[in-house]
Amino acid sequence: MSGQGGDALAGLGAVGVQRLSGISLPQPTPVAPGAPASPAEWAASGLLGEEAPAPASAAQQRTDASAEPVFDETATSDIQGNVIPGFNKDHQRFLFFTAADAPRAREWLRGLAPRLSSMREVLDFRREFRRERLESGSATPTKTATWTALAVSASAVVKLLGEDALARFGDGAFRQGMAARSTFLGDPADPEAPGHRDGWKVGGSGTEADFVVIVASDSLDELEAAASGIIAEAERLAVTLTFDQLGENLPGNLAGHEHFGFKDGVSQPGVRGATVDGEDISPRYLDPRNPHSRIFGKPGQPLVWPGQFVVGWPRQSPADPLVAAEASDAFPDWARNGSYLVFRRLTQDVPAFWDFAARAAQAHGTDPVHFASMMVGRWPSGAPISRTPEGDDVALAGDEFAHNHFQFDDDTTAWMPSPELSRAGYPGDGHPRARADLFGQACPVAGHFRKVNPRDSATDFGAPADTFLRLMLRRGIPFGPPLAGVAGPSPELVETERGLLFAAYMTSIEDQFEFVVRRWANSSLQPNVGGHDPIIGQADDYGDRTRHIDLPAASGEATRVAIEQEFVTATGGGYFFAPGISAVADVLGAEPAGGGSPG
Repeated sequence: MSGQGGDALAGLGAVGVQRLSGISLPQPTPVAPGAPASPAEWAASGLLGEEAPAPASAAQQRTDASAEPVFDETATSDIQGNVIPGFNKDHQRFLFFTAADAPRAREWLRGLAPRLSSMREVLDFRREFRRERLESGSATPTKTATWTALAVSASAVVKLLGEDALARFGDGAFRQGMAARSTFLGDPADPEAPGHRDGWKVGGSGTEADFVVIVASDSLDELEAAASGIIAEAERLAVTLTFDQLGENLPGNLAGHEHFGFKDGVSQPGVRGATVDGEDISPRYLDPRNPHSRIFGKPGQPLVWPGQFVVGWPRQSPADPLVAAEASDAFPDWARNGSYLVFRRLTQDVPAFWDFAARAAQAHGTDPVHFASMMVGRWPSGAPISRTPEGDDVALAGDEFAHNHFQFDDDTTAWMPSPELSRAGYPGDGHPRARADLFGQACPVAGHFRKVNPRDSATDFGAPADTFLRLMLRRGIPFGPPLAGVAGPSPELVETERGLLFAAYMTSIEDQFEFVVRRWANSSLQPNVGGHDPIIGQADDYGDRTRHIDLPAASGEATRVAIEQEFVTATGGGYFFAPGISAVADVLGAEPAGGGSPG
């Protein structure tokens, strides 16, 4: 490719983002036995004075702390670590298996269970990594780890436990599988079209998998050794490897970015709750006297009740983000501490994306990077376009306590860091604030980040609190060699397949993943009028897959820009369930008693 689009693509990654450094966070303080069990008891206990001065412990800073669930050692040893808090390793292998012999598959699972990495193991590593990163500004840990996760498909549940066991899962999408619902997600209905399930590399017609094993490591050599051992044991027990995909963090200044060249994974929800030693699952950094500290962990990071991600825990209420709803009972008993895993293998047409951005930018009177950033909702560095609409701001991008702090409909207010964060050395958020952008003049209403997370905007489905119910824990990673940042790429490099291994955990595929994709990304009218999601949106009206975005001008009149092709295409996928570690050996891997089903 050539021209302005090619020049913009080649220039990505030339400037690195300087991370915050010199921040020394304290160790978590255990919650004292007999801690009050309600806000009223907190007040009566004398722990908080009339003006609510900040106590020493992070858990005691929150007036609603005791209302949040506590993850005891049993839970943190059982929940898989890629669910909470997430592996986030530079090298990952996605291994897909099928099994024809159930007894041998059970034996394989019993052997695999001790290898699975728990929430406790990953939390311990992440705590030290977070502290080291903030002190030094480096994103590279001095110690390394290799972790493993497992998830099973509906077909595996039937093979191992029987049809009745599958029927106990209330999510119809999981029971049917992604391939059966592909066109419902907007994938092409034409079998000859790119993206149709018949052409998928995994998960399509005849390529469905029973199991997916995710191996993640800081070291490529350690990754290969761990994956090879799992594959060898599977082969010994006639569990067949059907697809193997390597995902890797992009190199250099593009680390953490996806192939179009934009920082990915910036906006992740926080998980409410704490461990028994007083460690918040998602650290809290706002001054506890600010009412927003009860809703957000970091500025702009909503705190979501864990039952949205892990079975058996309190869920989010659509009416009040501070009040939990009861745990779902649409699961078999053994599924407690498990989570649905949605996987999509998505190829990215990088030249087409940047050629389009260059043409549209010229017509719109701007430059390709600015236009592409409006499509995404952030600049390539990760700085939100809502806070810096005129140009990228790498200082803002590097401030992890500021780069997600913005709203769409209203002016974004200032925030005060918690006393602990201030004492740790954080200088405060001095970056330009986001201004009200109700009509999308800075960040278009159809911008990708705004489409899938409307934040403070009311939507077609209710008040902003409803958006909390749609959030997912994303664990994706790129695959294929980068084209961004490469000047004069060879034809062979341009044609090489590249994309994103999208992976996300949740407790309702229908109400979280499918809702966001089908109802919001694929619609020009929802969650608000303004066009389709230009990155992942699809439209298939009688074979016409044309989409559009509306770009308001300062005068208030919008310019409609047609998008005549997809830049992202599904080439694989599947719906899986990641059980608690104990259930892998004790239920899925258990020998049936008396010839019956263990489930």
